[in-house]
Amino acid sequence: MRLMSTVARLGIIGMLGLLLAVLMDPANWGTGSSGELTTLEFATAVLDDWAFTVVILGALLTMAMAGAAYLVRDEREINLMWELHGGEEE
Repeated sequence: MRLMSTVARLGIIGMLGLLLAVLMDPANWGTGSSGELTTLEFATAVLDDWAFTVVILGALLTMAMAGAAYLVRDEREINLMWELHGGEEE
């Protein structure tokens, strides 16, 4: 089991290295025909062309934040009693 874990970690590191090498190679990034993208063109593309993607991404992020908030709740009895009684000692 330990060997599989080590091989998986090495595989992930190798894939990240390959991805980094491909992304950092300037030959993979063309200059484009229209030149630089202005702020207005970017905003139009995000709000018009990618509207569905932005909505789905927002929903996923909302679910992730709700899940994180649920996971950090401390539900031990002493803390629940403190919330109910305002920290009053009985």
